[in-house]
Amino acid sequence: MAGGNYGGNSIPTHAIDGYELVNTTTYDSYKCTSVVTSGTAGTFSYQGLLLGVAAGATMELVISPGGVTASDKLIFLCYDCSCNGPMSGITGGGDPSEYYSGTSAQFRPTIIGGGGLNS
Repeated sequence: MAGGNYGGNSIPTHAIDGYELVNTTTYDSYKCTSVVTSGTAGTFSYQGLLLGVAAGATMELVISPGGVTASDKLIFLCYDCSCNGPMSGITGGGDPSEYYSGTSAQFRPTIIGGGGLNS
């Protein structure tokens, strides 16, 4: 599935059971954008608040998994926000010319400001 930091209210790429979200640190770098029920109504605790989701409903809320301390009958829709990967297939931390070596100069992106540095 896709990785990287999408920011804001991004499209989730993982459906994570609430029990697993609460009882593991695997998803600490994720962001969740929706909470759905797995049949009947469910509840979860987030940063000290007890929140409920009615049966068949969806709650749209940007959630950091580390703030969820309890979950009952819910599924969290999340994406990896570890920021370890590039946001597209052509970005990187090196010399921009290495990413566009097969492209003529007129079609290469121009970085405005910073003396043309890719920063």
